[in-house]
Amino acid sequence: MKVSAETRLTAILEGTRAGTWEWHVQSGELVINERWAQMLGYEPSDLEPISIKTWENLTHPHDRRAAQAKIERVLQAEDESYESVLRMRHKDGSWRFIHARGMVFRDEDLDGPWIVGTHLDVTQQKQTQHQLSQLAESLPGIIYSFVMEPDGTYYYPYISRKTEDFYGFPPEVGMERPESIFEVIHPDDLEVVKDTIEYSYESLCQWVCDYRVLVDGTSKWMRGIAQPERETDGTVTWHGMVISIDDQKKLEEELQRLSTIDELTGAYNRRYVLAELESQLANHARHGSAFSLISMDIDHFKAVNDTYGHLIGDDVLKRFSDIVSARIRKTDIFARTGGEEFLILMPHTEISDAHILAEGLRETLEALRFRASDKEHIQITISAGIVGCHSRQVSDISELLAQCDQSLYEAKRSGRNRLMLREL
Repeated sequence: MKVSAETRLTAILEGTRAGTWEWHVQSGELVINERWAQMLGYEPSDLEPISIKTWENLTHPHDRRAAQAKIERVLQAEDESYESVLRMRHKDGSWRFIHARGMVFRDEDLDGPWIVGTHLDVTQQKQTQHQLSQLAESLPGIIYSFVMEPDGTYYYPYISRKTEDFYGFPPEVGMERPESIFEVIHPDDLEVVKDTIEYSYESLCQWVCDYRVLVDGTSKWMRGIAQPERETDGTVTWHGMVISIDDQKKLEEELQRLSTIDELTGAYNRRYVLAELESQLANHARHGSAFSLISMDIDHFKAVNDTYGHLIGDDVLKRFSDIVSARIRKTDIFARTGGEEFLILMPHTEISDAHILAEGLRETLEALRFRASDKEHIQITISAGIVGCHSRQVSDISELLAQCDQSLYEAKRSGRNRLMLREL
């Protein structure tokens, strides 16, 4: 059975519940179907006489002006078609969201152009979208959908407004230029993000990734979590959230710092320097890289505590640590390993250079006077043992520390305020 074009068109309009309109621009005549009026609570007879004024009176003033500007562009052939979402007044006084589409129709037999088109009621979709937006705003992160096709093409169908707070630009930018999302990811983390997305694409495992973004020169930590779904053509869609974990990371870093730092002096603690020494020994074993280790002890420090009290003793330790920290290189590791005992690990350093540093510290401290009271000042000296690892393979940390301690004890037995060197 052959169905006429008119019958097919009527079926399509009924199936989509679309209202139709035909506007003669010059006369203002407006022809509408029943559905156009019914979606606003009217019958066509309720609106008679029907003209373009009918549409103008029912349309929200703000939306009407925007729509008229778009219609003018179509009439001037600047755009091929017209499309707008309008608020139109329902008979019950409420506003309905209407998705309007149209195009210009010109014919020699017609007296001037007509614009013909459709209206669809999208109020429910708009309300749902508004509710989702409110939900997204109440959540602590970005809500998004991310799509990757089998050929690697990707895009974002939806991104919530929080993108501006997190990435520094509105969601429209990310949806129009999806690569802009990846452009703000820290260069050191970009490959990790891409690799984890690729793994999630292949395995359909949940995507979870911690990474940094750079916004206005400031680095911030983010955590992305999303669940993938594969379509029959191989396309994968992730629905997920990105949250800020910057405070959490800063807390972790601070806890890590506190776990490696001596609270009194600000120098590293024994656990940290031993771990670094282990790494240095492994590097020495693989590549033969020279390094030196200085073990220092403040001479007669117990007498300082006994004579002047622990507050003065603590002040001496802090000032001593400040002096050492100011002298060493960024690559050197200075640690407090006991009450008045300290180590300096110097990677890629010959024993002669370590000796120069240690001797400079010894001379500086010998010349200084630490204030104990308004009338008394303290002179302190140090003894140090220096071990240089150059060619010999040291078996373990215990052997290295024993060699360093032996050099320190020799310096003390020889009268203190001196250095003893031992090359391995």
